[in-house]
Amino acid sequence: YEFTWNDFCDWFVELSKPALNGGDQAVADSTRHTLLYVLERLLRALHPITPFITEELWQQVAPKLALEGESVSRQAYPASKDLVRPDRSRNSDIEWLCAAVLQIRSIRSQMGVAPSRAVPLLIEDPGHSIPTLATIEPYLRFLARLESVKKLEPGEQPPPASAAVLDKARLLIPMAGLIDLKAERERLSKEIARIEGEIGRARAKLDKPDFVQNAPAAVVEKERQRVQDFETTLQGLKEQSNRLATL
Repeated sequence: YEFTWNDFCDWFVELSKPALNGGDQAVADSTRHTLLYVLERLLRALHPITPFITEELWQQVAPKLALEGESVSRQAYPASKDLVRPDRSRNSDIEWLCAAVLQIRSIRSQMGVAPSRAVPLLIEDPGHSIPTLATIEPYLRFLARLESVKKLEPGEQPPPASAAVLDKARLLIPMAGLIDLKAERERLSKEIARIEGEIGRARAKLDKPDFVQNAPAAVVEKERQRVQDFETTLQGLKEQSNRLATL
């Protein structure tokens, strides 16, 4: 269920639209084939649970893949050993892209920017934590409704912007002409208070000897990493708040 809705429908179908609607026929055909390939196996996997709709859909999909058979129920159940192993580096790029899109959509929602309005995006990445922009920029523009994407040079000061922290990078949408500065200051103040609360709770847990001594090492390490991630986020939010205070 989660793979079908979240990975296939929410992300891959959306990521496929620029290729399907682009001018490169070979790329469009390859993308369409991959969509059909995955959908056909999903229909086989789902058939025991939802037999009628999967049968109807399979009858439409199978001929497009040159598959023969009178019914999906006569097909072999999909097995993981038959799947091509993913390129982990490409997976990492896509994971970053999806996380960035969610962060940008969150900023847009909090700023009250209409979904149809294209906005500029600035990226601060002193730790070089993001993938190559040339690879993901077209998808980032399409999915997040961006008019431009610019990576700031080291030391370059951004304009007043609403920000989100992703890994060691900051995603910035300039606020000029977009938002109510008072409302953005209040939003940042609430978010800073929330993150400080999360840090306090996580540190309180780590300060308990029973937790550190008895919990599995992986659980303790995960909690320490949460504190580090929250502190990175908090630093970015405070810097943004300080910038707004001068306006």
